Amino acid sequence: MTRPASKPTLDSILENRRHMGITARDLTDGRDAGRADDGVQGFGSQAAWLLGILAGIVMILGTVLAVLALPPVLDCRNRSEQGFFVGQTYGKCVSTELSARWNRLEERVKMMVRRSGQ
Repeated sequence: MTRPASKPTLDSILENRRHMGITARDLTDGRDAGRADDGVQGFGSQAAWLLGILAGIVMILGTVLAVLALPPVLDCRNRSEQGFFVGQTYGKCVSTELSARWNRLEERVKMMVRRSGQ
């Protein structure tokens, strides 16, 4: 069995490729100048990731709140143009409708959780 005279090093391989006209990027160092993002971090400061997460949570909660609250508000606005029953106000109408919508959502979630174990 024959042994190779010497094991080629990374530098010798890169040097051979340069002489052959093949350009190769040195993948051993992740901080070289050939990076596509030019070394720019995704978030500028240390606490920016926290602000990014909080902004995402606020956007999700805002969307859920709009989906949950907007239809009762618009429905009560239409009812106010037609006229309320005696003793009913716009605020009472919105709170009643919003409470009913929340209870329906809660019941649907409970039913989904109960069915999930089957």
